[in-house]
Amino acid sequence: MPPKSDKPLLWLGRYLSLALTLPASVFAGYFLGALADHYLHAPILIAVGIILGMAAGLIQILRELSRDSRK
Repeated sequence: MPPKSDKPLLWLGRYLSLALTLPASVFAGYFLGALADHYLHAPILIAVGIILGMAAGLIQILRELSRDSRK
């Protein structure tokens, strides 16, 4: 068990990673959509990638929060 002084740092790390999950997911969706657009020449793929990235990020955030609420 970690010392009590480490608990705030663990809390900070856990929730900071949650704060970065959504922007990282959106960026990954944009990047993959732009890559698909480059090869398939369908500009709508960028928007689809961004939407799928947002959905994936939100699902991951909800999973982490529900896991924390069970503890």
